Amino acid sequence: MRCTVQFMQEQYFKIDEKKIKVARAERGWTITKLSNESGVTRKTIGEIEKGSKVNVRFSTINQIAKALGKELEHFCSQTEK
Repeated sequence: MRCTVQFMQEQYFKIDEKKIKVARAERGWTITKLSNESGVTRKTIGEIEKGSKVNVRFSTINQIAKALGKELEHFCSQTEK
């Protein structure tokens, strides 16, 4: 799974979907609660956590990270193109 951000060139990040699920569980949140707090749809969060969503927008992961009180880097690591 990748999320991309456009600066001078495209950069690709690997998303660790398990870390999202764990961070959500640590707060005692359901997918619905995370959806409400982040503004990201339940469907999208579910697909990310299952690893079935191939391309995820940078802004989407950023919204989830902010809602969970984590830095973006906690969920994404840069990979080669």
